Amino acid sequence: MKLKYLLPILFFISITTQVVSRPLAVQNFKYKKDLKISGNLSPNGVVKLMLDEDIYKHSFYGDLRITYNGEIVPYHIQNAEEISKNTEKVKPELLFSKKDDLEIYVLELPKLPEGMNYTKLSVSSAYDYETSITLKLGDNPDNFLDSKTVFLYKYGSQSSGEIDLGGTKHRFVRLEAEPGSDLKFPTALRAKQNKNLYYEKPHTVPNPILAENDCQFLFPNESQSAFQILKLQFEEGNWERRITVRGKIDKKEWDTVFEGTVSHNKSEGVYTEIPLSRTINSEFEILIYDGENETLHLTNVITVQPLEELYFFANGDGEKSGYSLYYGNPYQWPASFDSYSYPSGDEIKSDDIKLGTLLPESENPDFGFSILYPPISGYLASGFFYLGVAALLFLLFSILKTKRSVLAESESK
Repeated sequence: MKLKYLLPILFFISITTQVVSRPLAVQNFKYKKDLKISGNLSPNGVVKLMLDEDIYKHSFYGDLRITYNGEIVPYHIQNAEEISKNTEKVKPELLFSKKDDLEIYVLELPKLPEGMNYTKLSVSSAYDYETSITLKLGDNPDNFLDSKTVFLYKYGSQSSGEIDLGGTKHRFVRLEAEPGSDLKFPTALRAKQNKNLYYEKPHTVPNPILAENDCQFLFPNESQSAFQILKLQFEEGNWERRITVRGKIDKKEWDTVFEGTVSHNKSEGVYTEIPLSRTINSEFEILIYDGENETLHLTNVITVQPLEELYFFANGDGEKSGYSLYYGNPYQWPASFDSYSYPSGDEIKSDDIKLGTLLPESENPDFGFSILYPPISGYLASGFFYLGVAALLFLLFSILKTKRSVLAESESK
């Protein structure tokens, strides 16, 4: 009897395990946007795609999936930057060189103007060579902080004649090369800092709802503008208050996205920026606790959304059609791809990147939750669990009932 009831329980458990562990189908995404790629796309070339406001309204950020003819394409996501094209060449000063068992060079770069970084260091030699170089950067010759190893070579007319400094502000450079390299460093490049890109939306400040120790501001956000940062301006220049920011989820419940003490000094500028714990694209409220202090007068509110961009490798045939971006699934787990499957930091800096454009949003015609994926799979898993518990309880009850019958028979004899 025990085996008879245990087999169904094990069967239920095996089904439940399969249900929650299988990969997600694109049919579970409510929205999609097809992609248009500019220019001639080379096989396995790098494509950059800027997200738009529709994505921030309807996606859940972990649910973004790029597909090519139905197959998932790995991608890397990062904040979008305005890449500076304004570069300057300067001449490094050679402070020290030593050419024994190890060639050592110490350079000093000119002082940086405000808002600029060092990006490249050019390297040359009168001879053919190949060498591994240990590069160290620092604020002074006594303290080098950053370090990395690079490989340089010169084979006749072919050479790798630049070292990437990574946008540093450090002015002192120490290089350790293999003997016989006899290196020269004719120029360094510096450029203005790249700027993160944002879109901002001002909101009309409503009349406050005053209470004994606090005041509340409700913002309908009718356009459903998404944001991750709040910028607040008050009539008062210097203040310190405890502030809570909440956003409405599922049109019913409020979710606290910021809570803490915020201080502002007029010397810091007009606005106070408050970063939120998650992206909001619905109605929100700001609650300011005054305590025994005078009520602050809120004059301007601006919501800020950092723009983001995706990078991915094109298909091996160089075909431009067939790409789509799916989103709109609150149950989807965040994307996780092997690092070699999407473009690296150096590859996304290439001048040969093709731009992808998102076409108008459409509802996915194939949308419909499958029994193999959340949320239905979760309901099934829960159902199988409780069914298994019920079967186990029934089995235990049957065993106890049988034992009682045997005892009763033995006592009657």
